[in-house]
Amino acid sequence: HITNFRYDTGLRNPNRRIDTLNTLLSQSPHLVQGKFSLADVAVASYLLYVIQFFPDVELYQRWPHVVRYMRECAGREGYGQAFGGRVQGFCLERLDKMMESGNGGEEKKKMFGLF
Repeated sequence: HITNFRYDTGLRNPNRRIDTLNTLLSQSPHLVQGKFSLADVAVASYLLYVIQFFPDVELYQRWPHVVRYMRECAGREGYGQAFGGRVQGFCLERLDKMMESGNGGEEKKKMFGLF
């Protein structure tokens, strides 16, 4: 019997694997020879799962290239066909907010409410 168990993605803390992925994606839009492949389907599926079920995980500050990659993968026609337009729309909206604000999708604070 497990008490106080909390599911986690491994992305709430520093993560060398995702750091490496971010570096790779800063140099190429995809994982294999610069072209979309099965490797991208596998990796993006996990990453997009994270933003759907763990919305409090902050990704953009530490891994902006990973977030860009996630956005590109979620925007593919095949993603919408596989997971449905509702899931695709949710992912795209969440990722767009992350990228726009640069702080995990939260609204930017304005200086004096103006800037």
